[in-house]
Amino acid sequence: MATESHITDELVNEFSKTIELFDLSPSDSRLFTILFLNHQPMTLDEMSQTTGKSKTSVNTGIRTLSDLNLVKQVWKKGVRKDLYTTNDDLFQRFMHYYLDKWISHTTMQKRRLHAIESEIETRPQGDIIEDKVKKMIDFHQLLETSFSRLKETCEHMEER
Repeated sequence: MATESHITDELVNEFSKTIELFDLSPSDSRLFTILFLNHQPMTLDEMSQTTGKSKTSVNTGIRTLSDLNLVKQVWKKGVRKDLYTTNDDLFQRFMHYYLDKWISHTTMQKRRLHAIESEIETRPQGDIIEDKVKKMIDFHQLLETSFSRLKETCEHMEER
């Protein structure tokens, strides 16, 4: 029979892999998962002890997670150290941040490809790669549309 510690380790390992899909480092993903699984807000010292990382490393990770609006600092009466916890609406936080990022990036790339396309049209032999550029633009348009629809779906889920 698996011990509670073993189950917790497995949860941290597996959920961290999911969090890594959002471009977080393995270390920051583990830190987030540990904080998410903890029932109480944690101090930097507690996180350092739990992760086996230095307090400086943990502090850097917390700043990264805080910048992404995934963790927040909380205060508890009588506790002088900074306490941190994860934001409750985990799915919404991740999806809003990353969908906005992906939509913005895709739109920018599509604009750049259109600019390149106009340069190609003015060159002799431009028609050789013009078809490929059009396919690239179509690809980016599909991505942009898909990400926008997914964002709308997430916003409708939030309203429920």
